[in-house]
Amino acid sequence: PKRINHCMKRVGEKGEDKWEEISWEQAISEISEKLLALKEKYGAKTLFSSEGTYRSDHLWARTRFFNLFGNPGNVVDPGTICWCWNYSLNMAMVGWPVEAIMPVSPSYTGTIVNWGKRWSEASAPEGPLWRTMRGRIDVNQDNPAQYINIDTTCIDGSATADIWLQPYPGTDCAISFAWLNVIFEEKLWDDDFVRYWSNAPFLVRKDTGKLVRLDEFNGGKHEDFLVMNESTGELVTWCSDENRYYEDCEVTPVLQGTFKIKMADGSEVECWTAFDAIEDRFKDWTPERASKISNVPARKIREAARLYATNGPAFIGWGLGGGDQHGVNASQFGIAKTMARILTGNIDNPGGEYVGQPADPDDKEKLFPVRDSELELADVLTPEIQKDYIGNEQFRVMSWPGFKAIDKCYRKMFGLNRPMMHQMLCSPSLMWKAILEKDPYPVTACICWSSNPLAWAPNTKRVYKALKALELLVVVDYWKTPTAALADYIIPAADWMERPCCTTSEDSNDFIVTGDRGVEPLYDRHMDYDFFRALGIACGQEEYWPWETYEDLIEYRLERVPDMDREKATNLGNYFPYGTDFYKYAKPLANGQLRGFATPSRKAEIFSSVLEELGYDPIPTYTEPETPLGNPELAKEYPLRLTTSGRISPLYHSEMRTPGHGTRSVVPYPMTWMHINDARKLHIREGDWIWIETRMGRIRQKAHVGWDVPEGMVQVPHGWWFPELPAEEPWSQGVFESCANVLVDDDPELADKMTATWNARGLLCKVYPCIDPADQSDENVPVEHYDNPGVETVWDRAYKELGCWELNGK
Repeated sequence: PKRINHCMKRVGEKGEDKWEEISWEQAISEISEKLLALKEKYGAKTLFSSEGTYRSDHLWARTRFFNLFGNPGNVVDPGTICWCWNYSLNMAMVGWPVEAIMPVSPSYTGTIVNWGKRWSEASAPEGPLWRTMRGRIDVNQDNPAQYINIDTTCIDGSATADIWLQPYPGTDCAISFAWLNVIFEEKLWDDDFVRYWSNAPFLVRKDTGKLVRLDEFNGGKHEDFLVMNESTGELVTWCSDENRYYEDCEVTPVLQGTFKIKMADGSEVECWTAFDAIEDRFKDWTPERASKISNVPARKIREAARLYATNGPAFIGWGLGGGDQHGVNASQFGIAKTMARILTGNIDNPGGEYVGQPADPDDKEKLFPVRDSELELADVLTPEIQKDYIGNEQFRVMSWPGFKAIDKCYRKMFGLNRPMMHQMLCSPSLMWKAILEKDPYPVTACICWSSNPLAWAPNTKRVYKALKALELLVVVDYWKTPTAALADYIIPAADWMERPCCTTSEDSNDFIVTGDRGVEPLYDRHMDYDFFRALGIACGQEEYWPWETYEDLIEYRLERVPDMDREKATNLGNYFPYGTDFYKYAKPLANGQLRGFATPSRKAEIFSSVLEELGYDPIPTYTEPETPLGNPELAKEYPLRLTTSGRISPLYHSEMRTPGHGTRSVVPYPMTWMHINDARKLHIREGDWIWIETRMGRIRQKAHVGWDVPEGMVQVPHGWWFPELPAEEPWSQGVFESCANVLVDDDPELADKMTATWNARGLLCKVYPCIDPADQSDENVPVEHYDNPGVETVWDRAYKELGCWELNGK
């Protein structure tokens, strides 16, 4: 009933929620005119996009429009804390985003590590993902996989896991370091893979901590490296371009050792192998040390590391708790996990971490569907334009410097460019700064599509100020969200049933998914492709948008595939151009070279040369986050540990709260999970409304009391707003009432230095009842009375009792 069906134009002040209905044609005309005027005044860089975590398969269309507009790629997206940062690191280390939800061939997997993912909620309680994984770890089947569950909360299979590690939020990085310590200490690495297929034998200078490159050793290429040959006791040189040694001799790389070598300038430097440099970094990271940080018994950490390393093939599944939203330690944690994968040889092996094949390196005719990246037109952006990307020099992995380094290797291996999406994501905090302070330049316009940054972005109050300060805010959505209520224009979007599908998931898949629409879009709803195409044509890009319909575009994407068209592809659903193959790194190419990996050295780079070139230390370090150990003074006022996570199906991030879905009756209120002992100390009962407060502010939710989370910690679900509340100020549909991001700091100095990932897991807070326990009653409002206009709801009572918002005398 609250679906946006027609284009809406603001007629009152921002925040007044006053609108007039206009036609699609008028909306596109006015928006394009205003965009071009702002471009003329400030430059194309004045525009940015806010988008959701893959709510559309038309992300390439937004990128295409922005690139043709001349924008450097200014995009904010929750992907900064959701997989995309991990994707970028894995591209740098092994040339593919190996951190997946489940193994490609689970029947081969000996050990499954579920690190911070609630499978049953991510894909529905009886969805195919959880059914598959549950079946694989079922002890009643023949040869079940061993199951390691790592989560702060008792979730899918925690109680029945072979090993369950329950760390404090934000401390998982310490556990990953301890795993590496055990693998090194007990010599559990896969010697063949590490010695011959990784760059662990490459020499590293002890004085600088950097790889020895041939340009400084003998005047050779900067991209080539130095190795000690165990067979001859002499140095040999690695030719990255051809994935071989320059020397025509038998080479057994030395994996451990220290050597003095003479450089091209005559100086003598002491070096050791990358393997030794990494081992040295983790020699003090014993399970006992990690236990003091994480509260997980050292014995269990050691057992889990051994099981992962010895009972292969092993797979570490991606989960939001597994590094996402971990702030300053996020990249360090992500690198450590992939180091463990490389050390144990679980890269592109059956049952392990799959390395995809988007194109056959020997397929010069490109007999595969047009991939998303090929539609982006990234090459139209000049270096002069690229330098204006927000955060370009501060968070270099997810900016142009990191993108171009990875793109170069990808093009060389597959003959394809990388997609900008997934890796090119700006720091939201820096974007708000550009809006509010005009630093480094004025950002004045936003296209916000499939996105509700007032719910997903940190520091909600600052986000609100920034969005209100924009000269032009265009929102494309199904509903009038709190963000849409601040817009100048709201454009109705076609939903998944109203649009066909054709995507390579921004090339995170090596296959293509094609599907048909169920019905034509109703009212004035349009697909995202239609919106960006229409806007592009209105902005002078007509020659670059030749496909009038999305169906025309799908035919274009498939026409270079022999005996394939849209109907066949739709009937297939998923089309795999090359099937599923493993150990591809060891297979020969037509030119006689071994394929290797899409990295600068063609090796699995356990010591990332990309990160080194970007000015980062390739070996992880740990920084104590906001914990009682890291900030004991703050912990005196805020003694509890906070994680903002743990959504419950059928809600999804900030979605599925609007009337008509039948979903709010399942989860009518935001529920903060807390341990029963903490609740007793604080005089909090099950279902009580409670304040959760950090140094950033406070929100209220209802208490869920039990044993699911460890004592001393609370889990606050994110993304909450209340569509039943008025959209005008000061109500703003309750986005400041219960949204966890009110509690989260967006200071870029506290974010991950490589990727801008902010800390939403592992904060300090305090919790207390909204109503003095002495004044509480036992009255409760039944769920069936929720949102019933004839019944006084908890909101009516809450506002009376707490004296909130004085609006129109209420």
